[in-house]
Amino acid sequence: MGKTTVARMIYHHPWVRQHFHHRIWVDVSIDLYSDPVSIGREFARCITGESCDHLQSHQALWLLVNERLGQGRYLLILNDVHLDGVEGLKGKWDELKHKLLHVGGIGSTVIITTTYWWPKYIFGCKDYVLDGLTEDGWIKLVMRDTFSGSAHDKENTRTINFLLQFAEQQYQTLDGSPLVAKTLGSIFRYTEVSRWQQVADALSSHSDASSFYFHVRRHQHFQLMRLQNLSTKFARIALYSSLCNLRWSRYLKEDYMHMMIAEDLLRAQSLDAEDMYRLVIKLDLDFATTYYYLRIRIGQDSIGIPEQCCHLCLLLGDASTFPTALSAGGKKRLRTLILQTKDEMVEKGQKCQIREIPAAMFTNLVHLRILHLSYCRIQWLPNTIAKLVSLRYLKLSYTEIQALPKHLSDLQNLKILKLAHCEEFRKLPESIHKLKKLLILKLAYCQKLQMLPESIIALTNLQELDIEGCQWLVKLPEGLDSMKNLTMLNVDKCVSLTRLSHGIGRLTNLLKLSMHTTADSIASVILESQSLANFKELCLKKLDGLTSVKDARALKLKDKIFLERLVLCWEWRDMNAAISHDKQLLEDLQPNLTLKKLEIVSYTGKKLPSWLACKEGYLKYLTEIKLVNLKKCERLPPLGHLPRLETVEISGMESISAVDDAFYGDGDGDGDTFPSLKTLIFSEMPTLERWLKAKGEGAMFRELRRLMLIQCPKFKELQVRPSTTLRLKLSVWLNDGKLLSSEFVGWQKLEGVEELEISGCEELRCFPPGLKHLKHLSDLRIMGCNNLMALPDWLAQLKSLRSLSVQDCAMLRCLPPGLELKQSPHIRMWIEGCPRLQL
Repeated sequence: MGKTTVARMIYHHPWVRQHFHHRIWVDVSIDLYSDPVSIGREFARCITGESCDHLQSHQALWLLVNERLGQGRYLLILNDVHLDGVEGLKGKWDELKHKLLHVGGIGSTVIITTTYWWPKYIFGCKDYVLDGLTEDGWIKLVMRDTFSGSAHDKENTRTINFLLQFAEQQYQTLDGSPLVAKTLGSIFRYTEVSRWQQVADALSSHSDASSFYFHVRRHQHFQLMRLQNLSTKFARIALYSSLCNLRWSRYLKEDYMHMMIAEDLLRAQSLDAEDMYRLVIKLDLDFATTYYYLRIRIGQDSIGIPEQCCHLCLLLGDASTFPTALSAGGKKRLRTLILQTKDEMVEKGQKCQIREIPAAMFTNLVHLRILHLSYCRIQWLPNTIAKLVSLRYLKLSYTEIQALPKHLSDLQNLKILKLAHCEEFRKLPESIHKLKKLLILKLAYCQKLQMLPESIIALTNLQELDIEGCQWLVKLPEGLDSMKNLTMLNVDKCVSLTRLSHGIGRLTNLLKLSMHTTADSIASVILESQSLANFKELCLKKLDGLTSVKDARALKLKDKIFLERLVLCWEWRDMNAAISHDKQLLEDLQPNLTLKKLEIVSYTGKKLPSWLACKEGYLKYLTEIKLVNLKKCERLPPLGHLPRLETVEISGMESISAVDDAFYGDGDGDGDTFPSLKTLIFSEMPTLERWLKAKGEGAMFRELRRLMLIQCPKFKELQVRPSTTLRLKLSVWLNDGKLLSSEFVGWQKLEGVEELEISGCEELRCFPPGLKHLKHLSDLRIMGCNNLMALPDWLAQLKSLRSLSVQDCAMLRCLPPGLELKQSPHIRMWIEGCPRLQL
């Protein structure tokens, strides 16, 4: 701790100012850390003063940097670098280091601040480990943070002597950590002096830094302090993660990513929502409620919102109005206001009863930057929205709004505007072109929207335009090619839009295109396909609308060398009536060698294309494959030999009765099978009975972390033993009649399972005895098993069990002896929605 402070002292030192021609500071936010090469773009932006996202070639990027730097010396500080998967990152850092060594004058220097213990291995440079503060410096920091901005009397000798004595006693125990010093100061600052002795006694009971840290984490002010003292970008990433309840809420993932973009914490299009979610969970950025931000349930006018609250999430239930505290009194400090609906309400399409925004509310909340209003019955916005001059993010999706006020164009800082699924929305204002900073415009499923204003083409910074499902939209404005920064265009299910605009091929930065495929619409792409060579993502839906395989062949996907994600969807209403050329059509849609993600939906052929079974390094970069609703397909694809494959989801392949060598790669020898696979999902497989082991002797599934078995009612035999030594999570969803019965053979093969999730198994009345083999089970979650009457007695004998969660099991009556809450303090339990359970 303290590394950022030291780096700032260096950065601002007079000698540094004189010695270096350029000083560059980069807070390595979450997207940069996941792809260190992106640091090059940020470096170039600081040198040139211009955005360099348009430079697709790294060579062009570094040529520009070299030209601007010349022989000028630079100091680059990469602050707060977080490392994960060291082996995988080393190559990327080596590439960045090679580039940095070849630009700038002799004496240029790079300083990296990190919490990683052995940076020399990764960065190949001299490392300095920061020691704790001196006793005098540490005590001064405690005193400073205690009295800074507090109401405590700084001149009270008794108070000062008490704090000095306590700080001196704690110094040796707490290793001189500046973070802990600030923690102590924060705790005393927010505690009445009359309770200081009580706080000191509680903290003094901890004999070392680790136990102290564990204790103070639970203090209500510790998380506030932690936010204030983390590096700015990382603290805000953590704050929004917790504010959106990202760990538990499923539907705010994309919104979270867009908030990060609006707050300049993430570059647009750098990560998709799923990637961001995985990174946040991996980094465990989860913060408890503090005065700095609140998550409160609305429904009463008496809700108190502290004056210092900057970020507020209102949990919606039966509320019909906003809290009066948002409209009454003077101006508030709020920067973020989120209306969050329960996941179950979202899934059912329900809305809260809020119909109006008080005009005074926007007058008071003039500092708002993030405004997230969805799943309510708002029909209009008051003209006072013009007061929100700092607003960057506005979401009105799933509301009943019909039009936007003309004063919306006064919001010159607006970057994200989301109106998806506003079924009454009819028209964008003609003045939309004044929103010069707008990056993302979401209009999906605005079914009454018939046209876009011609002025929209003046949004030259727009990067994403989503008009999926706008079925009455007749055409796109001419001159769309003037939107040079457009990287994503989603025109899927725009039934009336039969052709794309002329000149789409001149959108040289277009990276993502999702479209509803017809003979006419795909012809528009084919005509421009040579210009659209930089595609990274292509989604072709309703391929059953094609009448000829020539159109697919003309797309030449095999030549799209930058294509990373390909989605191919059919939408047959009657699969028995499917036309015969589907197999040849899929064969001719062969992607390039470097594809990373592939999704095939509702394909009707009995055989998969030959290119999916091709070996000798083909598709060796593939990391994710989803095969959904391939009901007639007779064999699983041979995927076991793909070296980088991390996620496999196979759903609705009704003709598959066994997982066998066809899946592993038809006897590839003794090499490892699925060497990188982390997630494997089998769902909706009504005839699947057996999972057989491979003929080879190599390791299988050595990296597997999550296995999901969903609706496989005949599955009764497992012969495969995953070779993983990692924490394995098994999820069983819906009615798996054989799997959760005494007939199932193979639980002993899954003895490495540490997490077991059983959800929605209506037929489950008691646990199968085979679960006794899960000797390493530490986390058990049971949800929505309405006929489960009792948990087995042997469950209490599992020495590894540390966590038990039981939710919505209506018939469950009792816990087994030894698992009562009073007798098992070492097991964390969550019991909810079990009305008959006697505790």
